[in-house]
Amino acid sequence: MNMKLKKDANITQFLLSIKHCEDDVFYESTEGDILNLTSTLSQYVFCSIASHPELWENGRIRCKNEADYQVLEQFLYEA
Repeated sequence: MNMKLKKDANITQFLLSIKHCEDDVFYESTEGDILNLTSTLSQYVFCSIASHPELWENGRIRCKNEADYQVLEQFLYEA
């Protein structure tokens, strides 16, 4: 699936929702960087990216477990 974060997504709520996911959730940048958002360190880095919407709007969110897309559906759209 090619899922992206909605432009109006609440980043804090998004990261809190990841805690309810069964498996890993990744942010993948257009430059090829991959952050595992279940990691606290990666969440910190992602928050730095999130302060610049032009950076995170082009990246995508990938869930290792397909069911986790439903947990995060309010924050995502299919591109």
